Amino acid sequence: MIVRNLNDVKEHLGSLSGTFAGVGMTAFSRIIPAYLLAPYRIVSLKKTLDLRLLRAKADIFCLEEETGEPAGGKGFNSARLLAHPLAQQFLENLPEPKHLLLYQNYPDLMALGKNKGWRLLGNPADLRIRVGGRGFFKKMVTALGLPAVPGGIHPIETIHVRGYDVWAEELGPQFVVQLPEIIQGGGRGTFFIRSAREYERLRVLLKENLWRGVGLSTVSVNRFLKGIPASVAMCLTRHGVLASRLQRQLVDLPYCEDFPEDGIFCGHVWEETPWPFRAAERAAAQVDLIGRYLWALGYKGILGVDFLVDEEKEQIIPLEINPRFTGAFPMLSLLYLKEGKIPLEVFHMLEFMDVPYEINTASLNEEYAKPLRGSHLLLFYREGDEQPSTGRLKAGLHEHNPCKKEFFFVGECMDYEGIENDNQFIVIDGPLASPGSSDPPHRFCRVLFSCPVADNSGVLSPHASSVIKWIYGRLDTRGPKTL
Repeated sequence: MIVRNLNDVKEHLGSLSGTFAGVGMTAFSRIIPAYLLAPYRIVSLKKTLDLRLLRAKADIFCLEEETGEPAGGKGFNSARLLAHPLAQQFLENLPEPKHLLLYQNYPDLMALGKNKGWRLLGNPADLRIRVGGRGFFKKMVTALGLPAVPGGIHPIETIHVRGYDVWAEELGPQFVVQLPEIIQGGGRGTFFIRSAREYERLRVLLKENLWRGVGLSTVSVNRFLKGIPASVAMCLTRHGVLASRLQRQLVDLPYCEDFPEDGIFCGHVWEETPWPFRAAERAAAQVDLIGRYLWALGYKGILGVDFLVDEEKEQIIPLEINPRFTGAFPMLSLLYLKEGKIPLEVFHMLEFMDVPYEINTASLNEEYAKPLRGSHLLLFYREGDEQPSTGRLKAGLHEHNPCKKEFFFVGECMDYEGIENDNQFIVIDGPLASPGSSDPPHRFCRVLFSCPVADNSGVLSPHASSVIKWIYGRLDTRGPKTL
């Protein structure tokens, strides 16, 4: 079957047998297939206040809701979620075969899936881990002849024997230290070093060769480059590489200043303003090379590549691969649906289900290359924050009246299509029913905007700043934070 538009997608997916279920820590993260097929199920961990909205689209199992108590903890992932007897009970009586859409695969989940006869719609764990390694990335960049950030990977002991001045002479006075063994994304395990004092502080933090409970054997040290953080979402298919337009990332926004690490991912801005020096086209060319390279290794489906856009040198520099669903999802897909475009999740699912389909890759990429308009922000619990009391913050559509400096709830809404003006915003992907983890950054909720919320320097707009202050003001213990 030829897949050309959303009607084709619904017809094709509707003809497939069995159960389709998304698996995630929150239900919102796996909601997109619910727009395209029915019935659709989600197996989630966190009890969030948006479940009422999401259940209008999908049948949702929530472990915290079923047990009546906070679940998870450090290191909890989809493998442990699906191993829980209550999650298995939910899936047992559903029609066979069962197709599970994952954030990413894990070795123990692969064993569980094989035992249960589940079809896991994700790359094998060993391939994902290999492709996500920093050493693999550096070798790939060299093999493809792409621009590279000066630096390298060293034994962890190097940090303890080399002083700041040695690194500064080699890489410049500012450099980035990353811990390859910390595989969680979003900035975890990343430190920006700007002075000898900051370097000494880091050496004290790592004196036991341990971070976040993980033993460290290597360290990646690279030059700090100035530029606009950006990314591209991709889907590798048998018909070629599908890729989003270059999208601007937001990192280290002011409400993250108390976290121990740097480079904290806070969201995206999609806007119609053209990128300078044809940066979007250059990124697309690099993405195609990277995609073909990974496909030859057996990788398929969704992944992301982070870039730095250096306006001064007019360079697009690839920084890392994220071999999984990235922080752009599901917001990017909601924007695609608003514009009548096919979300990348569709092709990810079709690839792993090994069903026949045909697409015009060039035509799809031409559509994906067109500008979008919107933003999203991740908000995190900070030390001392507590869950807002009932009624103080609802999931759904809100509006800000800047003249009266007032906020009011508009109604139940979960996607960009329901936002009617730039003063409105959606609180979704939470709020969490309990803070849960004490391991920062721990997500509290996500906020969707129909407009850009920051400039190229990452400075928040007055509207976005007001919204963030108001939301943090709903947390009982600390009140709003100055931005």
